[in-house]
Amino acid sequence: MLRFFNKYYPVRGLLFFLGESGLIYLSIWLAIHTFYSAQLNFDPEIRHILAGILPIVFIIQLSLYYHDLYNFQVKKKTFELSIRIIQAIAVAFIGLAIINLLFPFLILKKDIFFLGLFLLILFLVSWRLIYQFICQHDLFNERILLVGDGNLASLIGEEIRSNLDSGYVVKAVFSNPGKTQLAAKLGAEQYNSYEGLCEYAMANGIKKIVVALEERRGGSPWRPLLDCRMHGVKIFEGYSFCEVLSGKILARNTQPSWLIFSDGFRRYRMTVWSKRAADICLASLGIIISAPLQLGVGILVKITSPGPVFYKQSRVGQREKTFQVIKFRTMCCDAEEQSGAVWAENKDPRITSAGRVLRKLRLDELPQFWNVLKGEMSFVGPRPERPEFVEQLKQRLPYYGERHTVKPGITGWAQINYGYGASEEDALRKLEYDLFYIKNLSLILDIFIVLKTVKTVLGRVGAR
Repeated sequence: MLRFFNKYYPVRGLLFFLGESGLIYLSIWLAIHTFYSAQLNFDPEIRHILAGILPIVFIIQLSLYYHDLYNFQVKKKTFELSIRIIQAIAVAFIGLAIINLLFPFLILKKDIFFLGLFLLILFLVSWRLIYQFICQHDLFNERILLVGDGNLASLIGEEIRSNLDSGYVVKAVFSNPGKTQLAAKLGAEQYNSYEGLCEYAMANGIKKIVVALEERRGGSPWRPLLDCRMHGVKIFEGYSFCEVLSGKILARNTQPSWLIFSDGFRRYRMTVWSKRAADICLASLGIIISAPLQLGVGILVKITSPGPVFYKQSRVGQREKTFQVIKFRTMCCDAEEQSGAVWAENKDPRITSAGRVLRKLRLDELPQFWNVLKGEMSFVGPRPERPEFVEQLKQRLPYYGERHTVKPGITGWAQINYGYGASEEDALRKLEYDLFYIKNLSLILDIFIVLKTVKTVLGRVGAR
């Protein structure tokens, strides 16, 4: 397993990416070789094209990424997969055509283009179907033992089972006594005693055991676990394993002691300063670049519905200080005069026709660059919530107040992993991702979130 930002990713994912890079290169090279095999050693133009294959590979894979084609959590059907790959390649080739205007050495002639396109579709669809088959049949998955079959163990098992590309398979469940039939749900072996745990691990080549016990009644497995540890088997505590597996912290299940003694939650001065410097640079750049767009959006808001262009609303920021967030108005004027503060609904009737488009494209949030520049918000962080909802959620959700130990953000780890939230249950799910972000806060993680946000916006995911 590879570990980035305190989250596990299967090694085979990297091998898949590198293998696909090779297939893209091979597709373009075969197209060139088919038409120009006799000239490859003599024509300098052809050599320039061969040298230009690498940037072509990069642009195609970038397009595949932004079309969400490196997400293998759910199996995709062949037809859907083919259509999305064609769309991604088409966008990539449009980008290449634009780049070719500036760098002519990347130009691909028509005959190369069409043959290369055919080979790309053939190779990429086949390569991905093979990879899905590997994931679906647990080939090259790391086998683990799960100790416990309570709520925590069930959450871990479901996270592994629901993610096609988790990289793990539960080989057996040890509990004393077994009560929830978790093993049957996961297709694993069930043992209702801790005896023989270490022997089983040794015999089956198990290198990782996850202990997800929520109570100690019925005996403790410390002796067989100690034996396993002495034989080089890694032992993971359930909450910690769930964190690195899912990229979230189980707020409703996690004990305060785990948060207190676990690694993370560091606030290095350099991280804080560099984060603020990045905020100033990005916000300033965002204001300058988006100025024409914001002018157009402002005109659209003004001519499509009566009322002000901008909308200010109280939100809770760092250390629970309130501030006025600035947005383009997307609802009818005085939308909450009678209803008060309520969660936004899907197809909310209060949203204007222009506002629906602005929310879908997240253009209504462009004025928040000013909040970032003023220091009230950061570019990346938990989304700021309204004071009315904060008081309500603090009473009902554990650790909700801990969100306010950092500045709220325009985008965040919760936004790229969960999307829009409009209920208490959604707030809990997003809180789990927010806690993960706060625990693992770093400038590199912020950069990763910004890049994924671009992908989310382009895919128009999670807006309401």
